[in-house]
Amino acid sequence: MSRPDNFIERIAGSFARIYKGQRPSFFSRAAGRAELIGGHTDYNEGFVIAAAIDRSYWVAAAQREEQKVCIYSEWAGRSHEFELSADLAATKQCKWANYGRGVAALLMQEGLKLQGANLYVAGDVPIGAGLSSSAALEVSLARAMLHLSGYNDALGSVRLAQICQRAENIYAESPCGIMDQMVCITGRREQAVFLDCRDLQTRLLPLPAEKCCIMVFNSMVRHEVGGGEYGKRRQQCEQACKVISQMYPQVKALRDVNWDMLAAVKGRLDPVLFSRAEHVIGENARVLAAGEVLAGLDVKAFGGLMSESHRSSRDLFASSCSQIDFLVEQITRLDGAYGARLSGGGFGGAAVAVVNPEATQFIEQKVAEAYKEKFDIDCEIYIARPWRGIEIIEL
Repeated sequence: MSRPDNFIERIAGSFARIYKGQRPSFFSRAAGRAELIGGHTDYNEGFVIAAAIDRSYWVAAAQREEQKVCIYSEWAGRSHEFELSADLAATKQCKWANYGRGVAALLMQEGLKLQGANLYVAGDVPIGAGLSSSAALEVSLARAMLHLSGYNDALGSVRLAQICQRAENIYAESPCGIMDQMVCITGRREQAVFLDCRDLQTRLLPLPAEKCCIMVFNSMVRHEVGGGEYGKRRQQCEQACKVISQMYPQVKALRDVNWDMLAAVKGRLDPVLFSRAEHVIGENARVLAAGEVLAGLDVKAFGGLMSESHRSSRDLFASSCSQIDFLVEQITRLDGAYGARLSGGGFGGAAVAVVNPEATQFIEQKVAEAYKEKFDIDCEIYIARPWRGIEIIEL
């Protein structure tokens, strides 16, 4: 959503109630993202294709005299205040506020002098759905603090993404890769972002609305990157890389491993580590292939690669769950569905599909009915339009 005026008016009114009559001077918005293909490749310095979507975190902002920041979270229904300092630590009492504390401290460590701020946070990116609500929150808060302090051009997209990723890694204790933040920042309307997670170069790929539509199916099983399984998978990839690099010193990350190398070290790798490496190598190859077919607008071939990606995530990386597997199975058996897979880190969250725009209502109805019958849970289903990643909206 580029500018829903009624939403902005509502939040401006709520801001004035929280901050005793003060009005926000602008809004910062950052999008969530749908990971289309590239499961667990980002922290292995590989490749990924994702799209910023039209669900966002919004931050209404106004300056204050003291060198303090107050953040009110509409989701949490409470405020958190802290002194601006480059040495700011995380808080255990209000964990959601660590995203704001982290970006503030790390921006100041860049030598930037931040202004005191009153901030009001609201959003419609589902939490725990694998759509990167945390990255959208970090990026929107960081952009608000920078804009309020007169630093609109102080940081490029890459540096801003790195700061927000570090804030999540250190302050929120979540071992995410760089993909979420980069896509939240660089996303564009009706386009997907192809990201090389080693050099952080991006290129845009077409996702025209008349050719294909992204559908998100929230399983309602909450996904948490900070949970143990995500971190465990990352450690397994690092362990596999360490073993492989003993035979092939040129290997710095699993991105550098090819099939011949993996076959040569099979006897040295624990079977679980072998499977994790096998997934990453195959996934990187799929992303590269997907970039080529999407550039040529072959959405059917792209969807097929998405479905292959899900099978690999399920069987080799063990990062899916029964609810997501059921959703993917139900989606891909229907006419008009080109492909589907889990979105994000897995272990819950959402399935994402690329479908024929004319089939969305049919697919929604059939999948919702099947999911309700199987699990007695209402699956949240919606269209996710590829959208601009970030913007400042002046009032």
